[in-house]
Amino acid sequence: MRRVFRGAAFRASFVAATFALLVAAPREAAAQDANGLGEKHQLILSADRLLPLLSYTSQTVTATVGGASFKTTDSGTSAAFLFGREPNLGVVHTIPRVAFDYTIVRRLTLGGAFAFALGLGGTHTEDPANGTSRKIDASKTSVVGFAPRVGYVLPLGENFAFWPRAGLAFYSVSTSTPSVGPQNAAVTTTDSDTLFSLDLDPQFAWTPVHHFFIHFGPLINIPLSGSRSTEVTNGPSSTTNKNDLSVFHFGLSAGLGGWFDL
Repeated sequence: MRRVFRGAAFRASFVAATFALLVAAPREAAAQDANGLGEKHQLILSADRLLPLLSYTSQTVTATVGGASFKTTDSGTSAAFLFGREPNLGVVHTIPRVAFDYTIVRRLTLGGAFAFALGLGGTHTEDPANGTSRKIDASKTSVVGFAPRVGYVLPLGENFAFWPRAGLAFYSVSTSTPSVGPQNAAVTTTDSDTLFSLDLDPQFAWTPVHHFFIHFGPLINIPLSGSRSTEVTNGPSSTTNKNDLSVFHFGLSAGLGGWFDL
């Protein structure tokens, strides 16, 4: 009787231990996938586009003059380690941004990125050797953007993952440029850009430790629609023109982030 009891107790212990191992094994294996990045119910915080390693931008303004369309296109490419932007081009697509993503189910993320930059102003002074010096306000630019997105974390091993992200984005850019017109009249030109684009952001993530990653990869901003409103203020009078605007951007960038298990 005692042997039967011991045998039953041994079998029960064996079954319990086996069940515990089976339950724990998937969790341990999952932890080995990209150090746990992409598991269910994670809040992922990241700083995107910190290093615009490569940047190409093409900007087209379409104006209608006398019933006919007139296009003006500017394009440029830059490569830099800490700063890469063509003057007056690609501002909205190359400034750093903060992003929030949440894994609604395992590996599937839903979130958005926010871009914000504010020009606080300055002065421009001209002081000729033979003449009267003059001082005017310097140009300033403000940028606001929101890009909701969906993504999928695909582990590539213990410390790497592929995290493609895509979404629709809205950007607003305002640039104010003061100048001096005839008879020293103050002239201010304000360009207000509104852009809607499809943002593709496939990134590779390196997770050297749990809860931290560095990401890098290509990004593509495909224009869907846009407009530019140009207001010229000359003393008490002002004129406003509105034209179509298209900004295409391709680049390589890098950033970093971390996550919290909720």
